[in-house]
Amino acid sequence: MNTSTSGVGVGVGVGAGSSPAQAPTKGITSLVKRIDNFSERSGKIISWLVLVLVGLSVFEVFMRRVLGNPTIWTHETLAYVFGAHFMLALGYTLLYKGHVNVDFIVLRFSAKTQAILEIINFFLFIGLICAIWLWQGTIYAQTSWGMLEKAPSAFNSPVYPAKTIIPVAALLLAMQAVSDLIKNMVFVVKGVRL
Repeated sequence: MNTSTSGVGVGVGVGAGSSPAQAPTKGITSLVKRIDNFSERSGKIISWLVLVLVGLSVFEVFMRRVLGNPTIWTHETLAYVFGAHFMLALGYTLLYKGHVNVDFIVLRFSAKTQAILEIINFFLFIGLICAIWLWQGTIYAQTSWGMLEKAPSAFNSPVYPAKTIIPVAALLLAMQAVSDLIKNMVFVVKGVRL
């Protein structure tokens, strides 16, 4: 079985007794791999925003406590960077099953039943939420860009780049959710883990 050391499947694992006829098509496997790899890479890049957060926090503490000259822009910038950090990492977090999940009952079921429940979850919850979030988030961001919206604060920073993160985050989460859906469907139908 070809899986990464983290436990996230990036290859096709053919179970005992499965034949090549049961294996999913190369196109499906390739699509899932590409989405997972994109989530992996984007998550690693986004994780570097933590250093920006720490740097800005240290800078503001130094300016405020040591020099007695606080800035008007640091707090607002920290809020935007923090929002970008956690929202843009949603797909990466889903890849590694890092979201809060109440699964103490589900874990008692067979692997196939768990996969079926994940498929149902996609259509009832995460898929629907991502679709609405992407649709409404895009409208929200477009409206903000259309008026070149600014924050009602002393810093008066542009808000439209931050609002653009909303549909981008929804898209990243939706892509990984689709990858998980495909993996679960292949497992239910073919008995093969991707």
